[in-house]
Amino acid sequence: MAYFYFIWKFHRGFLIFSAVVISAFQFLILKLVTTIDYSAITSYLLEQLPENVQAMFGKDFISMLTVEGAAAFGLNHPLVLVILSIGAITIPSRHIAGEAETGTLELVLSFPVARTKLLLNLWISVLSFLFFIILFAVSSSLVSIYIFHQLTAGLFVKMITIGCNLWLLFVFVMSLSLLLSSFGKEGNKVGIRVAGITLVFYLLHYLSSLWDTISFTKPFNFFAYYQPEDLMTGNRSFSLHFVVLFSLILICLLVSLFQFNRRDIPG
Repeated sequence: MAYFYFIWKFHRGFLIFSAVVISAFQFLILKLVTTIDYSAITSYLLEQLPENVQAMFGKDFISMLTVEGAAAFGLNHPLVLVILSIGAITIPSRHIAGEAETGTLELVLSFPVARTKLLLNLWISVLSFLFFIILFAVSSSLVSIYIFHQLTAGLFVKMITIGCNLWLLFVFVMSLSLLLSSFGKEGNKVGIRVAGITLVFYLLHYLSSLWDTISFTKPFNFFAYYQPEDLMTGNRSFSLHFVVLFSLILICLLVSLFQFNRRDIPG
Protein backbone atom coordinates (compact mmCIF):
# COMPACT_ATOMS: atom_id res chain seq x y z
CA MET A 1 0.00 0.00 0.00
CA ALA A 2 2.93 2.35 0.57
CA TYR A 3 3.90 2.02 -3.09
CA PHE A 4 0.27 2.56 -4.13
CA TYR A 5 0.09 5.80 -2.13
CA PHE A 6 3.45 6.90 -3.53
CA ILE A 7 2.19 6.51 -7.11
CA TRP A 8 -1.09 8.23 -6.22
CA LYS A 9 0.72 11.16 -4.58
CA PHE A 10 3.02 11.53 -7.57
CA HIS A 11 0.19 11.58 -10.15
CA ARG A 12 -2.89 12.67 -8.20
CA GLY A 13 -3.10 16.09 -9.88
CA PHE A 14 -3.41 14.57 -13.33
CA LEU A 15 -5.68 11.74 -12.13
CA ILE A 16 -8.12 14.13 -10.42
CA PHE A 17 -8.04 16.40 -13.48
CA SER A 18 -8.80 13.41 -15.74
CA ALA A 19 -11.73 12.25 -13.63
CA VAL A 20 -13.26 15.74 -13.41
CA VAL A 21 -12.83 16.65 -17.09
CA ILE A 22 -14.09 13.34 -18.49
CA SER A 23 -17.04 13.22 -16.07
CA ALA A 24 -18.05 16.81 -16.86
CA PHE A 25 -17.71 16.09 -20.58
CA GLN A 26 -20.04 13.07 -20.36
CA PHE A 27 -22.58 15.02 -18.31
CA LEU A 28 -22.68 17.94 -20.75
CA ILE A 29 -22.93 15.79 -23.88
CA LEU A 30 -26.03 14.05 -22.54
CA LYS A 31 -27.49 17.30 -21.23
CA LEU A 32 -27.24 18.87 -24.68
CA VAL A 33 -28.85 15.98 -26.53
CA THR A 34 -32.39 16.85 -27.49
CA THR A 35 -35.28 14.59 -26.57
CA ILE A 36 -36.76 15.05 -30.07
CA ASP A 37 -35.74 12.28 -32.46
CA TYR A 38 -34.18 13.90 -35.51
CA SER A 39 -32.20 10.79 -36.49
CA ALA A 40 -34.72 9.56 -39.10
CA ILE A 41 -34.84 12.95 -40.85
CA THR A 42 -31.08 13.38 -40.78
CA SER A 43 -30.51 9.83 -42.05
CA TYR A 44 -32.77 10.55 -45.01
CA LEU A 45 -30.93 13.78 -45.83
CA LEU A 46 -27.52 12.11 -45.61
CA GLU A 47 -28.67 9.33 -47.95
CA GLN A 48 -29.11 11.95 -50.66
CA LEU A 49 -25.41 12.89 -50.47
CA PRO A 50 -22.58 11.13 -52.36
CA GLU A 51 -21.10 8.09 -50.62
CA ASN A 52 -17.75 9.72 -49.92
CA VAL A 53 -19.51 12.64 -48.21
CA GLN A 54 -21.63 10.21 -46.18
CA ALA A 55 -18.44 8.45 -45.07
CA MET A 56 -17.04 11.74 -43.80
CA PHE A 57 -20.04 12.15 -41.49
CA GLY A 58 -20.09 8.49 -40.40
CA LYS A 59 -22.61 6.70 -38.23
CA ASP A 60 -21.39 8.57 -35.14
CA PHE A 61 -23.04 11.73 -36.45
CA ILE A 62 -26.45 10.04 -36.53
CA SER A 63 -25.98 8.30 -33.21
CA MET A 64 -25.28 11.64 -31.51
CA LEU A 65 -28.92 12.61 -32.11
CA THR A 66 -30.24 9.97 -29.69
CA VAL A 67 -29.63 9.58 -25.97
CA GLU A 68 -28.24 6.05 -26.36
CA GLY A 69 -25.99 7.10 -29.24
CA ALA A 70 -24.72 10.17 -27.43
CA ALA A 71 -23.96 8.13 -24.31
CA ALA A 72 -21.93 5.65 -26.36
CA PHE A 73 -20.26 8.37 -28.45
CA GLY A 74 -19.25 10.30 -25.34
CA LEU A 75 -17.24 7.35 -24.05
CA ASN A 76 -15.59 6.98 -27.45
CA HIS A 77 -14.74 10.63 -28.02
CA PRO A 78 -11.08 11.36 -28.94
CA LEU A 79 -10.78 13.70 -25.93
CA VAL A 80 -11.68 10.84 -23.57
CA LEU A 81 -9.37 8.40 -25.34
CA VAL A 82 -6.44 10.83 -25.31
CA ILE A 83 -6.74 11.63 -21.59
CA LEU A 84 -6.99 7.96 -20.65
CA SER A 85 -4.08 7.14 -22.96
CA ILE A 86 -1.85 9.69 -21.25
CA GLY A 87 -2.43 8.11 -17.85
CA ALA A 88 -2.17 4.54 -19.12
CA ILE A 89 1.13 5.26 -20.90
CA THR A 90 3.01 7.77 -18.75
CA ILE A 91 2.62 6.20 -15.30
CA PRO A 92 4.15 2.76 -16.10
CA SER A 93 6.88 4.25 -18.30
CA ARG A 94 7.72 6.83 -15.62
CA HIS A 95 8.07 4.32 -12.80
CA ILE A 96 9.95 1.56 -14.66
CA ALA A 97 11.98 2.83 -17.61
CA GLY A 98 12.08 6.38 -16.25
CA GLU A 99 13.34 5.35 -12.82
CA ALA A 100 15.83 2.92 -14.38
CA GLU A 101 17.19 5.87 -16.36
CA THR A 102 17.60 8.11 -13.28
CA GLY A 103 18.88 5.34 -10.99
CA THR A 104 15.88 5.52 -8.65
CA LEU A 105 14.72 2.03 -9.57
CA GLU A 106 18.09 0.61 -8.49
CA LEU A 107 17.58 2.27 -5.10
CA VAL A 108 14.04 0.92 -4.77
CA LEU A 109 15.17 -2.62 -5.58
CA SER A 110 17.91 -2.39 -2.95
CA PHE A 111 15.15 -2.78 -0.36
CA PRO A 112 13.89 -6.28 0.52
CA VAL A 113 11.10 -6.32 -2.07
CA ALA A 114 10.67 -8.85 -4.88
CA ARG A 115 10.69 -7.51 -8.41
CA THR A 116 7.49 -9.41 -9.19
CA LYS A 117 5.73 -7.77 -6.26
CA LEU A 118 6.94 -4.32 -7.29
CA LEU A 119 5.75 -4.71 -10.88
CA LEU A 120 2.40 -6.19 -9.84
CA ASN A 121 1.84 -3.36 -7.36
CA LEU A 122 2.46 -0.82 -10.12
CA TRP A 123 0.15 -2.68 -12.52
CA ILE A 124 -2.65 -2.97 -9.93
CA SER A 125 -2.25 0.69 -8.94
CA VAL A 126 -2.64 2.02 -12.49
CA LEU A 127 -5.43 -0.48 -13.13
CA SER A 128 -7.26 0.93 -10.09
CA PHE A 129 -6.72 4.55 -11.16
CA LEU A 130 -8.13 3.83 -14.62
CA PHE A 131 -11.08 2.02 -13.06
CA PHE A 132 -12.05 4.96 -10.87
CA ILE A 133 -11.70 7.53 -13.68
CA ILE A 134 -13.97 5.46 -15.92
CA LEU A 135 -16.33 4.77 -13.02
CA PHE A 136 -16.73 8.53 -12.50
CA ALA A 137 -17.32 9.01 -16.23
CA VAL A 138 -20.00 6.30 -16.45
CA SER A 139 -21.65 7.51 -13.24
CA SER A 140 -21.75 11.06 -14.60
CA SER A 141 -23.42 9.78 -17.80
CA LEU A 142 -26.01 7.84 -15.81
CA VAL A 143 -26.79 10.84 -13.61
CA SER A 144 -27.20 13.07 -16.67
CA ILE A 145 -29.51 10.54 -18.34
CA TYR A 146 -31.53 10.22 -15.13
CA ILE A 147 -31.94 14.00 -14.75
CA PHE A 148 -32.54 15.07 -18.35
CA HIS A 149 -33.88 11.93 -20.03
CA GLN A 150 -35.12 8.51 -18.94
CA LEU A 151 -32.81 5.94 -17.38
CA THR A 152 -34.02 2.40 -18.02
CA ALA A 153 -32.61 -0.86 -16.67
CA GLY A 154 -31.50 -1.89 -20.16
CA LEU A 155 -29.64 1.37 -20.74
CA PHE A 156 -28.03 1.11 -17.30
CA VAL A 157 -26.68 -2.36 -18.09
CA LYS A 158 -25.39 -1.26 -21.50
CA MET A 159 -23.57 1.72 -19.98
CA ILE A 160 -21.89 -0.52 -17.41
CA THR A 161 -20.89 -2.93 -20.20
CA ILE A 162 -19.40 -0.12 -22.29
CA GLY A 163 -17.55 1.20 -19.24
CA CYS A 164 -16.05 -2.23 -18.55
CA ASN A 165 -15.01 -2.55 -22.18
CA LEU A 166 -13.36 0.89 -22.09
CA TRP A 167 -11.53 -0.07 -18.90
CA LEU A 168 -10.22 -3.30 -20.46
CA LEU A 169 -9.02 -1.39 -23.53
CA PHE A 170 -6.88 0.97 -21.47
CA VAL A 171 -5.70 -1.71 -19.10
CA PHE A 172 -4.26 -3.29 -22.24
CA VAL A 173 -2.63 0.01 -23.30
CA MET A 174 -1.19 0.30 -19.79
CA SER A 175 0.05 -3.31 -19.89
CA LEU A 176 1.68 -2.65 -23.26
CA SER A 177 3.43 0.38 -21.77
CA LEU A 178 4.58 -1.79 -18.87
CA LEU A 179 5.88 -4.39 -21.32
CA LEU A 180 7.97 -1.92 -23.30
CA SER A 181 9.14 -0.29 -20.06
CA SER A 182 10.49 -3.63 -18.82
CA PHE A 183 12.77 -3.63 -21.89
CA GLY A 184 13.40 0.11 -22.16
CA LYS A 185 16.09 2.30 -20.62
CA GLU A 186 14.52 5.75 -21.02
CA GLY A 187 11.02 6.68 -19.88
CA ASN A 188 10.41 9.36 -22.51
CA LYS A 189 11.35 7.09 -25.40
CA VAL A 190 9.13 4.29 -24.10
CA GLY A 191 6.21 6.69 -23.69
CA ILE A 192 6.64 8.03 -27.22
CA ARG A 193 6.80 4.51 -28.65
CA VAL A 194 3.64 3.35 -26.91
CA ALA A 195 1.83 6.58 -27.83
CA GLY A 196 2.93 6.11 -31.45
CA ILE A 197 1.71 2.50 -31.52
CA THR A 198 -1.63 3.51 -30.00
CA LEU A 199 -2.08 6.39 -32.46
CA VAL A 200 -1.20 4.24 -35.49
CA PHE A 201 -3.69 1.55 -34.48
CA TYR A 202 -6.39 4.17 -33.82
CA LEU A 203 -5.90 5.82 -37.22
CA LEU A 204 -5.76 2.43 -38.94
CA HIS A 205 -9.01 1.47 -37.23
CA TYR A 206 -10.66 4.68 -38.42
CA LEU A 207 -9.35 4.36 -41.99
CA SER A 208 -10.33 0.69 -42.25
CA SER A 209 -13.97 1.68 -41.80
CA LEU A 210 -13.69 4.06 -44.79
CA TRP A 211 -11.31 2.16 -47.05
CA ASP A 212 -12.26 -1.38 -48.02
CA THR A 213 -8.71 -2.19 -49.15
CA ILE A 214 -7.45 -2.25 -45.55
CA SER A 215 -10.62 -3.56 -43.91
CA PHE A 216 -8.89 -6.94 -43.46
CA THR A 217 -6.82 -5.35 -40.65
CA LYS A 218 -9.82 -4.91 -38.35
CA PRO A 219 -9.57 -8.27 -36.51
CA PHE A 220 -5.89 -7.52 -35.76
CA ASN A 221 -6.57 -4.06 -34.34
CA PHE A 222 -7.21 -3.83 -30.59
CA PHE A 223 -9.47 -0.79 -31.12
CA ALA A 224 -11.81 -3.09 -33.05
CA TYR A 225 -12.63 -4.71 -29.70
CA TYR A 226 -14.06 -1.51 -28.28
CA GLN A 227 -17.17 -0.53 -30.24
CA PRO A 228 -19.53 1.29 -27.84
CA GLU A 229 -22.08 2.20 -30.51
CA ASP A 230 -22.40 -1.45 -31.56
CA LEU A 231 -22.55 -2.61 -27.96
CA MET A 232 -25.33 -0.11 -27.33
CA THR A 233 -27.36 -1.44 -30.28
CA GLY A 234 -26.59 -5.09 -29.54
CA ASN A 235 -24.63 -5.60 -32.77
CA ARG A 236 -21.46 -6.63 -30.92
CA SER A 237 -20.66 -9.25 -28.30
CA PHE A 238 -19.00 -8.02 -25.13
CA SER A 239 -17.84 -11.59 -24.46
CA LEU A 240 -15.66 -11.55 -27.58
CA HIS A 241 -14.19 -8.17 -26.63
CA PHE A 242 -13.50 -9.41 -23.10
CA VAL A 243 -11.74 -12.60 -24.23
CA VAL A 244 -9.50 -10.82 -26.76
CA LEU A 245 -8.53 -7.88 -24.54
CA PHE A 246 -8.07 -10.02 -21.44
CA SER A 247 -5.80 -12.38 -23.39
CA LEU A 248 -3.68 -9.48 -24.67
CA ILE A 249 -3.45 -8.02 -21.15
CA LEU A 250 -2.36 -11.36 -19.71
CA ILE A 251 0.31 -11.87 -22.38
CA CYS A 252 1.75 -8.37 -21.84
CA LEU A 253 1.78 -8.81 -18.05
CA LEU A 254 3.47 -12.23 -18.13
CA VAL A 255 6.16 -11.10 -20.58
CA SER A 256 6.71 -7.94 -18.48
CA LEU A 257 7.21 -10.02 -15.32
CA PHE A 258 9.62 -12.37 -17.09
CA GLN A 259 11.71 -9.57 -18.61
CA PHE A 260 11.73 -7.38 -15.48
CA ASN A 261 12.96 -10.24 -13.32
CA ARG A 262 15.83 -11.07 -15.67
CA ARG A 263 17.06 -7.62 -16.75
CA ASP A 264 20.00 -5.83 -15.19
CA ILE A 265 19.28 -2.67 -13.23
CA PRO A 266 20.28 -0.10 -14.32
CA GLY A 267 19.29 -1.14 -17.85
